[in-house]
Amino acid sequence: MRGTLFVIVGILLSWVLGAVVVRLGLDWADTFPYSEASEWRYLGVAVAALLIAVGGSVATLLIALRRRRRVAATES
Repeated sequence: MRGTLFVIVGILLSWVLGAVVVRLGLDWADTFPYSEASEWRYLGVAVAALLIAVGGSVATLLIALRRRRRVAATES
């Protein structure tokens, strides 16, 4: 139960952090006048947010898997 809660909280925090990056990144991108480069800024913000969200989720799952293996090894 405790391991499952760790995974759920870790994944949720990763996606919340990704949403914060989107919000702050779009606020930053909107400080510049609109041009063709603006689309690239928006794309960069989206890619950064996805990398943070997905990377954090994968890291959470890997940490949980490593913890589960360590507990199983000590019980044997």
